[in-house]
Amino acid sequence: MKVSSLCFVLMVSAGWSQAQSIIPSLDEQGRKGDMARLAQVQAAGKFDSADKNKDGKLSREEATVFPYILDKFDSRDQSKDGFLSWEEFIGHNRWKKESK
Repeated sequence: MKVSSLCFVLMVSAGWSQAQSIIPSLDEQGRKGDMARLAQVQAAGKFDSADKNKDGKLSREEATVFPYILDKFDSRDQSKDGFLSWEEFIGHNRWKKESK
């Protein structure tokens, strides 16, 4: 029983690590790349519109426009500085945010 439990844990953790890497690159060709670029542009627009003081990060107050983000604010705030950076906002570091 312990061996099968260990196998299950290993399969789940392997699947989790693969799931973390399926975020397409912005320079990927085809539909996946097109969807990634569209999602990046939309996320950047939302981030920029919420960043009222234009400091490049979201405070808890600025994040109130995103209830789904606000509910997970503390867990998303990886640096524990009380703000969400661009990477913390989108949940990964594969898409760089272009400066305006």
